[in-house]
Amino acid sequence: MRRPTSTSTFGARALARVTVTLATVALVSCGAQPAGAPAPIAGDPPRGDDTIAATRPSPDIGGSGSDDYSNVTLVAVATLDQVVDAASRTGDAATYFVSRTGTIHRFVDGTFAPDAVLDVSDLTEGDGERGLLGLAFSGDGATAYINYTDRSGDTIIASLAVDSRGAFNRDSLRTILTVEQPFRNHNAGDIVVEPSGMLLVPMGDGGSANDPLRVSLDDSSPLGKVLRVDPRDGSMTMLAKGLRNPWRVDLYDDRLWLADVGQSQWEEVSVLDGVSQWRGVTLSGSRSATSTDQDTTATDVADFGWSAYEANDRFNTDQSSPSHIGPVVAYQHGDDGCSVSGGAVAVSGALQSRYVFADYCSGRVWSIATDTASPTMTLHFTGLDSPSAVVRSNDDLFILSLSGTIWKLDE
Repeated sequence: MRRPTSTSTFGARALARVTVTLATVALVSCGAQPAGAPAPIAGDPPRGDDTIAATRPSPDIGGSGSDDYSNVTLVAVATLDQVVDAASRTGDAATYFVSRTGTIHRFVDGTFAPDAVLDVSDLTEGDGERGLLGLAFSGDGATAYINYTDRSGDTIIASLAVDSRGAFNRDSLRTILTVEQPFRNHNAGDIVVEPSGMLLVPMGDGGSANDPLRVSLDDSSPLGKVLRVDPRDGSMTMLAKGLRNPWRVDLYDDRLWLADVGQSQWEEVSVLDGVSQWRGVTLSGSRSATSTDQDTTATDVADFGWSAYEANDRFNTDQSSPSHIGPVVAYQHGDDGCSVSGGAVAVSGALQSRYVFADYCSGRVWSIATDTASPTMTLHFTGLDSPSAVVRSNDDLFILSLSGTIWKLDE
């Protein structure tokens, strides 16, 4: 299949100037295997055991026990094959759920529409860490932005027109940006629209393990970064670097929350404060050319440290990160899990103003306060089946399971 023509293309392979072999790893994890559960389809009724009460006691990992969140529950509201993301748009009561297989489904009043509002399964391959991975809408709701990997495995950021009824115009599909991927994993996949209309796109480090191409801290590579992309022409600036696989992010109150999947020991949640105030630097697209159009300084680009650091532990000693920003919270591999699957800030209910996140391996769900520099993790649920993401849509929080269940946080 011919690769779509992009407004802007960055070649990870050319930047690295090496030849690499594609490697296959499991979805959004460092060792966890995809769930082997049956694949439900949009419109299936919720599974039988459809309400989960909060775990007690709720505090975990240094929690003080002063708050009681025992009335928080999860209610199964629907099922969708390999659900990985959700988004809402201005003036629309519906939530749009994304299947990694390449489809988007409109969910309103507790029911899925009978047909997908978008099907790009011919353009992608929903396997491992590839597929249709992210969705966001413009401020006026008239444009949808999607993040997917094409048949070659490269990251594509594209736009489509959406009408007042929520129907996507497939014929209007326009590729904004293409980023070549050297390996099969660490594609990240989220996409966020800033109030200014610019797009925030988190990028993984290109995959394999241990940042083998050393791109995450390389100012000339788009990999391992948070990119600000202009949807008009695909031009972009680098706002942050030093990320491994920021699978899911959440922009709330001018703060970008990043759940970054770890390597050997640690899972991390980091925050980019004052997003709109970060100038960033323009990527040149060539390792051999000057990497930016201005000198990179600590005030231009945030540095989260990978792969010089994993959380606050030194990792690749040949990498330097003198301005390393440590995670807000980090948890060690073990009973708590091995793959942070993203989170979002609750805007109502008992968990209002708390960041809620999950782990794919353990099925645990925690929250942390957003108004303190060193928050403690409070455990709410355990044993969920392969949670792939925690997302906010129309002020509701949903926990998505790769095995199909869509849970709504009920308070």
